Amino acid sequence: MTDDEPGGFSILFPPGWTRYFIDDEGRKALATRMSSQIRALGRPDIDVEARMLISRQWKQMRARNVGAVYLPDAAGIDSTPLPMSFALIQHVARPGADFESAFRDMASGSVEAFDTTIGRILRAESERRGTDELAEVIGRQIDYGIALPNPRDRRGMIISTSITTLEDTGPDLVKGLIELSDTIVETFRWRA
Repeated sequence: MTDDEPGGFSILFPPGWTRYFIDDEGRKALATRMSSQIRALGRPDIDVEARMLISRQWKQMRARNVGAVYLPDAAGIDSTPLPMSFALIQHVARPGADFESAFRDMASGSVEAFDTTIGRILRAESERRGTDELAEVIGRQIDYGIALPNPRDRRGMIISTSITTLEDTGPDLVKGLIELSDTIVETFRWRA
């Protein structure tokens, strides 16, 4: 690492969000949280299924080099958490490619670029619908790419937001969740 190279990063979330590193401790912490929520709902029958799902997701995230996920805690009158999550992935482009071109190659949908005080932020948004019994579920993914602030560097951060709603979810709520995602990503900073 050179003197002008960042030594890490920071990102700000509103109160009530928890970070889980994609390691054994993070998996256990999330499984414990989910288990207590499931028991509070009076559904111990799905506790084992939830733990198995978390283990599968952890393996998939490790394979994608996800470093951490951020999830909202239950909040509000009905204790329902926001239907969104963030995954942070440190990405290195293949030799001969820079981070921006690698992000554009991986992106689903068109890529927008925004020049900000921290540098260029790339943004791609995609949507998919569930099938069969989940046909009313809509999954939105917003991927943001932020290269290290060194010209033509192969490395950077991909922040991937997942928003899951139902077909009849109000458009204002969906728009608000997308704006929240954009706002959180705007707080990202490389640390010296």
